[in-house]
Amino acid sequence: MDIKNIVLVFLCIFIGKSAGQLRCYACSFTSVDSDQSCLTITESTNSVDCSFKYCTILRQEFLDPIGVVASFSRGCDDHPDFLNHEVTDSTFRTFYRACTNDLCNIGNGIQSVVGGGLSPSPDRSGQNLLVPGTGRS
Repeated sequence: MDIKNIVLVFLCIFIGKSAGQLRCYACSFTSVDSDQSCLTITESTNSVDCSFKYCTILRQEFLDPIGVVASFSRGCDDHPDFLNHEVTDSTFRTFYRACTNDLCNIGNGIQSVVGGGLSPSPDRSGQNLLVPGTGRS
């Protein structure tokens, strides 16, 4: 095998491993768990190689008592229910967040992902994508 073939094989292996592989934080919490470490990213927060398009956060809060977290999860998904959306029903307020950069699912789930590579999904037609402005008139 000549040097060109060796370099070509090496590049194929290297590009194949790094292309399309997204890293996402992955953990979960429910109101009955005593370990609330998933709510805040630390050095020990678990991360995974994700073969899907999005890193996600799902935060569900009780309406009564207001703001108490019922469940929280970080993970990855190919087709999340929503990209950046809030849903309120008679019991819960649920925040859905999705982003497309490595380890971008770092927030508390309340704020929309900013700078996280949020991109609209082509199969989610009819949904609006809100983009923050510059703050100037």
